Amino acid sequence: MSANAIFSQKALADFAKINYALLSDRDGKTMKALGVFDDERRLAKRSYIIIDKEGVVRFKSIRPSNSAKDLLSTETLLNEVKKINQGK
Repeated sequence: MSANAIFSQKALADFAKINYALLSDRDGKTMKALGVFDDERRLAKRSYIIIDKEGVVRFKSIRPSNSAKDLLSTETLLNEVKKINQGK
């Protein structure tokens, strides 16, 4: 991972008070395994994925576009995290 990517991830983690690892997927293997890689455009589809401590995908939402109407709110994502933390 490049120094810039490491710096960016640390800045995000510090800002959002995230105390777990963030994923960098420069070669696209993880995007392909999760089914979020757009082969035609050669990039990830707008996706939200929450993976638990055991590495199990607990929430996945692939959005149809990057437009504001298709994005999930922070509140929605935090509610999903709360559900997962409560064992739901």
